[in-house]
Amino acid sequence: MFLVRLDSVSLTFGPRRLLLEADFSIDPGERVCLIGRNGAGKTSLIKLINGELEPDAGRIHRQGNLCISELKQILPLDQDSSIGEFVSKGLSDVIKMTELYKIESQTADDKSSLKNLQILQNHIDSHGGWNPSQRVETVCTEMGLDVNYQMKQLSGGWQRRAALAQALVAKPDILLLDEPTNHLDFEAITWLEKRVSNFAGAILFITHDRSFLQKLATRIVEIDRGKLKSWPGNYKDFLKHKASSLES
Repeated sequence: MFLVRLDSVSLTFGPRRLLLEADFSIDPGERVCLIGRNGAGKTSLIKLINGELEPDAGRIHRQGNLCISELKQILPLDQDSSIGEFVSKGLSDVIKMTELYKIESQTADDKSSLKNLQILQNHIDSHGGWNPSQRVETVCTEMGLDVNYQMKQLSGGWQRRAALAQALVAKPDILLLDEPTNHLDFEAITWLEKRVSNFAGAILFITHDRSFLQKLATRIVEIDRGKLKSWPGNYKDFLKHKASSLES
């Protein structure tokens, strides 16, 4: 079953038509890489997935209470907070749900409200909302981060590591990565590949790093003149399929 599905979605910026009646879906556990020329609409598609943009036409379907996190291209702007404070922001939505659960549990007295309460509880269970400080500490320890350090004390590579911790702390269903190897040296990229490969959820990513793409992708989606075409397999598989389609 899909986590997110786009049906006949169109998106235009000024004179540029980025998507034209495009269809797309991502399923649990997939690692999907978006490729296409600069300005083709890759980042815009990610923004449609996470709700930052709304389509001009078509529909976007998301499974209920879907948790989506993103590691953005740019380095974190929040330099004055501690690492622990920065990472905990990744739990803000699930913490709000925890507060809502506490309120609604006091008044739930019929079958419908109890069912909704159970759904809310299951979401909080799945995404680390009951003990947020413990969850932050656990993720930071796994990442080799000291929660008491200040963000401004970190190098660019370590700030990216903290940003990934923030994206992973809520155990998202979908992890969005926009050029994740930017600002990283070879050792840090190797660490990132291992960390992301062990992530249990689905991943939608953009990268110019062909080695990272080859190691991670299970499917490649090409954006070309507003249309999306899906190719199964890794980057080498994509090149073979692409060559075969051009010859036929």
